[in-house]
Amino acid sequence: MADGAYSPEVLARFREPPNLGSLPRDDPSVGTGEAGEESTGRLVRVQLRVDAEGVIAEARFKAFGCPATIASASWITERVSGAPLADLPSVTRSELIEALQLAAERREAADVAVAALQAAAHELRARAR
Repeated sequence: MADGAYSPEVLARFREPPNLGSLPRDDPSVGTGEAGEESTGRLVRVQLRVDAEGVIAEARFKAFGCPATIASASWITERVSGAPLADLPSVTRSELIEALQLAAERREAADVAVAALQAAAHELRARAR
């Protein structure tokens, strides 16, 4: 893959991103996390809805940025759907980079998506206390 090029996995998720959308912020079973900044060209919001057992029943995202940012946010939501909230720390930047075959200059997109995921999980954990 040439420098700056996008992998087929990135392009497929960019063109038809699974889980694009939002969940109601006022729902107590929904946690919302944001990371990045529009001024840097990367902004991601991830929302997670957990069921009574603490399993992620639904995950949605909205993203502003390059195809790698949108694909990373989409991949994160698919990766965590159906997983227990307690398992989210196991979702790593390197796993995302490998899954999407992100070029070195696009890897910040993985950082932003993982940070948004962790922020959403943090909000849900804080509510549970």
